[in-house]
Amino acid sequence: MKTEPQKTNKRNFLTSGGERFSYGLYFFGQNIFFIFLYLYLSVYLTDVGIPALTVSAIALAVKVWDAVNDPLFGGIVDAVKLKKGKFLPWLRISLIAIPIATILFFAIPSGVPLIVKIIWSVAAYVLWDTAYTICDVPIFGLVTVMTDNQNERTTLMAIGRVTAMIATVIVYMGVPSVRAAIGGWLPTTIVLSVIAVITMVPICFTAKERITPPQSEKGITIKEMFRYLVHNKYLLIFYLALFIANASNLGTILGMYFARHCLGAESMQSVIALFGYLPAIVIGIFVPKICKKVDKFTLYFWAVVASVVLGVIQYFTGYQNQIVFFIMTFLRSIPLGITSILTFMFTPDCAEYGQYKTGVNAAGITFSIQTFSVKITTAVATALGTLALALIGFVEGEGAVQAAGFADRLWAVYSLVPVFGAALSLIVLRLYKLRDKDVQIMAKCNAGEISREQAEAELDGRY
Repeated sequence: MKTEPQKTNKRNFLTSGGERFSYGLYFFGQNIFFIFLYLYLSVYLTDVGIPALTVSAIALAVKVWDAVNDPLFGGIVDAVKLKKGKFLPWLRISLIAIPIATILFFAIPSGVPLIVKIIWSVAAYVLWDTAYTICDVPIFGLVTVMTDNQNERTTLMAIGRVTAMIATVIVYMGVPSVRAAIGGWLPTTIVLSVIAVITMVPICFTAKERITPPQSEKGITIKEMFRYLVHNKYLLIFYLALFIANASNLGTILGMYFARHCLGAESMQSVIALFGYLPAIVIGIFVPKICKKVDKFTLYFWAVVASVVLGVIQYFTGYQNQIVFFIMTFLRSIPLGITSILTFMFTPDCAEYGQYKTGVNAAGITFSIQTFSVKITTAVATALGTLALALIGFVEGEGAVQAAGFADRLWAVYSLVPVFGAALSLIVLRLYKLRDKDVQIMAKCNAGEISREQAEAELDGRY
């Protein structure tokens, strides 16, 4: 990999302020689409009369296609040489694909038979899943060609995570009110889609792909892709841990159910978002500065530990005293802010490690694993959440009356399952040994700034 000569600013950043701002804007819009479907897929489908167990099956069935399309698309990104860049042309396509797919999903006719609703939801979900892949792999991969500066990449990813969290808060807090004000799911979807697309446009025309592979570099074969993944152990370790933690994060999936049946009103979801995400956003702003002093994996690991401890405390303090509940929600948001900002910063590191170990530049494949991980974990979380609803006696249909004791059973699932998953992920995370200072050495070697022999000497045989 070689870097085109570029002017830098006083921080030695290659990117302009406008690029960094538009990079964050794209994540804001993209995350509106993602969080909206993630939070309300099961709520919407059960509201239109599809049983919870069937919703669970739909969420898992679509992942059969997802298991194919993410690595396939990652390979396409790495192999196809487009004149306008490696990642930017795909982002432009996403401006059309993702809003159409999202609107189609939330447009199921209420008066059709149940089987039609099921077929419609499966077809629309498959289309949405494909469209989201087209926008997700390129936007994360783009950071590897915008700059090869490790601190700059961290800054870009942090900007993206902060704006994504802001979008999460807006969707979390705004949807209940907007849905009530303008008349249902479909109008709400259209409004959100328009806002999201507007914010996704700028990066498609302001970003510059500065870091380019050598002209002699050949396309990547299937065998090389497989070898790359097998030897990229830290990519597999980190995303296994992330899968365990996020697939068990049923609190997010069950948020509206919890607001309705435990706190007494759908609008209480907005208050949960206020206490649960705004402090996380504030903390997240300072994460890049903290990472200049502390290795980001160390910070990430201990933030997960803190979330486990606070989660156990929150379960025993309960939800009946809402003041205590919201105080605990506020405290839990602090480690949440740290992990949310840091999570996807490890993927560029794994891309550098994979290239260093194999000699194959396969950022597309690396980020397709990230995309696949995000979508498979949300699908499993949705499936587990709706399965849990069925097991604790949930009655589908908007406004349906639940049996006595349902709220307490829902609280146990809502609060304890995520704690168990986070604790289990810590066991896997202990195997992750990749550190920031070593990744910077690998990046210099991959870029041709130092020789392989120099890199191996500085890394002292650790990898």
